[in-house]
Amino acid sequence: MGTKISMVSVSKLYSRFRPGNSISLSAGTVKECLCNSGIAPSDIGLLINTGIYRYRNTGEPSIAALIQNKAMPFSPGKASKGKEAASVPNTFSFDLNNGGCGWLSGIEIIDGFIQTGQIRHGIVVTADSEPFPGFSENYYFNTAAAAIILSGTETTGGFSHFRTYSFPGFCEEFISSTRFGNLKGKWGERNILVIKKSETYVDNCIDCAVISINRFLDETGFALKDIDLIIPSQCPKGFLTGIKDRLGISCKLVEVRNNMNKELHTAGPAFALNNSWNDNRFKSAENILFLTVGSGIFVSIALFKNLSY
Repeated sequence: MGTKISMVSVSKLYSRFRPGNSISLSAGTVKECLCNSGIAPSDIGLLINTGIYRYRNTGEPSIAALIQNKAMPFSPGKASKGKEAASVPNTFSFDLNNGGCGWLSGIEIIDGFIQTGQIRHGIVVTADSEPFPGFSENYYFNTAAAAIILSGTETTGGFSHFRTYSFPGFCEEFISSTRFGNLKGKWGERNILVIKKSETYVDNCIDCAVISINRFLDETGFALKDIDLIIPSQCPKGFLTGIKDRLGISCKLVEVRNNMNKELHTAGPAFALNNSWNDNRFKSAENILFLTVGSGIFVSIALFKNLSY
């Protein structure tokens, strides 16, 4: 049995004047993905949320449960006045925090559930938004969301060979934390999100990704020339240019053009997938490499064999 991609959907980016809400944005994207796929919400066995920067820094209940309740409502009868209907009972959901690699980690987990026959379909959803717009230091990510539906197939192909490589020597290169204080005289003291990124972070991400790609190809018996398309992370800024220069794969790498002068974080690879899905590059490629990078530094890679071959 293989695990195929049934559908991918992404949100539209909001302007700085409409900062958005990561939970509502995620729920809307899941709804769109389900509608476009024709798969019923009751057939989804697992929903994983991998967003990092959450609306109002919500910790509990899980963001996945809130998304599920908004996107996949279940009402056996009329709900009581003023109360929301319970979410679809067949679906289990949880949050997975793994930075820029989280989206691919979620795909790996759902693939495992599909391969063992525990579910037929699963969703990975991700979104990032500034928790309290205007109350962060160095927050530079677009508000964006993405959802992907994965399904089992009896044919050969689909996802295989998941690997994650860690480089703990660079764990201090990118850090996000909160501090209590005053930000530029706004509204008194409160918790403020602070993001710190070293000047060498981008270069180290490039180095770690190149090392990881070479290891992955050696382990799986593939050569770079065998890879037809690469679906990569879209941040940090300069990462894609460095990978192109180091490996000479400009024509194989999917880049999302972004004119908002901000970066796509956890949803970045899904936006790249969506672009290649819509212009048929994905469907016309045989061997596809998914490449994600995040703080740690971690590099997660997966191979996808197109089912049309």
